[in-house]
Amino acid sequence: MEKYPFLRYATLVLRILGWIVLVFGVIIAIYFGVHTGGALGAFYAIGGVILSFLAWLFLLASRELIYILIHVEENTRNTAESITTKKSR
Repeated sequence: MEKYPFLRYATLVLRILGWIVLVFGVIIAIYFGVHTGGALGAFYAIGGVILSFLAWLFLLASRELIYILIHVEENTRNTAESITTKKSR
């Protein structure tokens, strides 16, 4: 029995959103950097790529945290069921 089915969908959305942020963030940062030109454009491009990567990392780490919480809940429930079954014998 799955107790929190929406969390599985939320992890899928975080994964998709993370990849979208990374890909479009890098493309937009490079585009903006090239059109700005010079040292400032290079700074914008590099900074945008780094920020896109950090946003991607944050979204995927959030996804993994949700998975950890799901597994902790499942393990806690299984342990509680196991303990109550052993005591009733």
